[in-house]
Amino acid sequence: MTTEQSWEGAKRTYPLGSVAQGRVKDRFPYGVFLELDDAPGVNGFLDLVSYNPDGTLNDPEIPPVPLPQVGDRVEGVVADHVDRDRQIRIRVGPPFWES
Repeated sequence: MTTEQSWEGAKRTYPLGSVAQGRVKDRFPYGVFLELDDAPGVNGFLDLVSYNPDGTLNDPEIPPVPLPQVGDRVEGVVADHVDRDRQIRIRVGPPFWES
């Protein structure tokens, strides 16, 4: 299977709005990269602004929830497919503009 076939298959497996699960494989200050359960070789990405598990991201009185650690399991909603980077973007919790 070519890389392009893998990417197209991952987009079919994880359509926008579907639930995705994976394990954190890399962690950076701006987000985490996930190894998705059903799309080996395709990166999931969860950025800092898309991680809002308790819905309090915009509340200045409450400190933000730290990003998950390497090895942690994450479940979220597919928010975007980024063809250029071949990434499945994941959101956990409500979008920041709704919290």
